[in-house]
Amino acid sequence: MMNQYDLLSPLRSAEPPKIVKAEGASFWDSEGKHYVDLSELCVILGQNNEDFINVMSDALRKPTIAKGGSEVKERLHQYLMETTNHQFNHVHLTTSGTEAAEWAVLMAQKLTGRSEVVTFWNSIHGRTKFGAALSGLPARKIGYGPLAPGVIYAPYPNCADCPMGRCKEDCNFACLEFLDKKYKYESAQDAAAVIVEGYQAAGMVFPPDGYLKALYDWAKSKGMLFIMDEIQSGMGRTGTMYFYQQQGIEPDMLLLGKGLGNGLHIAALLSKDQPEKAALPAMSGGAGEEVLACTAACEVFRQLENGLLDHINTVGKQLQEGFEAMKSHPSVVGRRGAGLAAALILKSPEFAMAVNKQLKERGFILAGGGAAICCRSPYTLTSEEVSELLKAVDEILTEMEK
Repeated sequence: MMNQYDLLSPLRSAEPPKIVKAEGASFWDSEGKHYVDLSELCVILGQNNEDFINVMSDALRKPTIAKGGSEVKERLHQYLMETTNHQFNHVHLTTSGTEAAEWAVLMAQKLTGRSEVVTFWNSIHGRTKFGAALSGLPARKIGYGPLAPGVIYAPYPNCADCPMGRCKEDCNFACLEFLDKKYKYESAQDAAAVIVEGYQAAGMVFPPDGYLKALYDWAKSKGMLFIMDEIQSGMGRTGTMYFYQQQGIEPDMLLLGKGLGNGLHIAALLSKDQPEKAALPAMSGGAGEEVLACTAACEVFRQLENGLLDHINTVGKQLQEGFEAMKSHPSVVGRRGAGLAAALILKSPEFAMAVNKQLKERGFILAGGGAAICCRSPYTLTSEEVSELLKAVDEILTEMEK
C-alpha cells in the first residue's frame, strides 16, 4: 500500500496512479493512460527537461557545499536583482515560502519598530504556527489556538463573490474602505506591514484592476511596509516575471518560492532595507543557500529569459481566450487569470466538482477552488494540450447543461 504510512492519506479519495513515464506537462501511468498535468506549482519547467537535467547532473559532480563562498549563489542574486530592475537591495534565501513570509514580517517589525501586520481572508502564507496565523484560511487555524497576536484580517476583493455584497460596477473598493475601519477600531494603530498575494492561490482569485495600487497607497499613508507574496504568482506565472510589475507598484519586500527551484526547496525574501547588524544572527542558518537549490533556481531564470516567458504568454493567451469563450455556456459565471494562471468560474461548487471529476476521467488533472476549476500548469504546457483541454471542457459543459 503506497499510502500505508502517509499521514495525509485520509485526504485522498483514491490511490494515485502509478506514473511510469513523464514529458513536459504529460505523464502516463502503468496502464498506459495519458494525463495532462494542469495543477503543478513547483516543477514549472516540466518533466524530463533535458537542459535542467544536464545542469543539475553537472552540479552533482562538483562540490555541493557552500563553504568558502558560492558562485552560483552570487549568480542567483544577480538574476534576482536584474529581473526586479534593481528595486531591491538585499536577498535572504530560505528553504520554504513559509519561512520567507515569517521573516518578512519579523523584518518589518524590526525596521519599523511596530508590532502588528495586516493580512487577508482566504490567504495562504504558510503551514507553521505563525504562517498559519498569517493565513486567512480557517482550516489552518480551527482548533490550533491561540493565534498569534497582532494580526489584523481584512476581506480580499473577490468580485465573483464580493465579501461586502456589492456589485463591481459601484464597488469603489468597498473592501478597502472596510479595512480602513477595521484598522481604526480593531488595532493598536501599530501595523508594521501589510502582506498580500498577487492573486489568491485558494480559488485563484485575482484582485480587480487598480486594487493593489490602492492598497499600496493606503498602507503607505499609514506608515506600513508593503510585502508582496509572489510565492505562487511570481517566476513568470502570470506572463511577466513578477505580478507586481503589472500593477504599478514597488513593494518594500518580495517573496518568492514554489517554482523558484523547479521542485527543489528554495525560497527568497527580497527587501529594500535590512535590519541593523545586531538583528541579523537570528536569521542565519538553515539550508536556503544550498548549492543545488541555487543551481536549480539559476536554471529556471535562464530558461525563462531564453524563450520560456514568451511561451507562457503565447499559450497563456490561448488558454485565457478559450476560457473567456466558455462564457457562452449558461453554467459559466466568468473567468479570471493571467498567463498560465487561469480559472473558469461555474455556477456552483457542486457543479464545478462534477466537471472536475469528468475532466479527471478524461485525463486532465486540475485544481478545484470552490465554484471554479483552476489551471496552474507547468510552463511547458503545449498549444495542443490547451486545445485538448478547451475541447473537453466545452463538451462536458454542453452535455451537463442538457
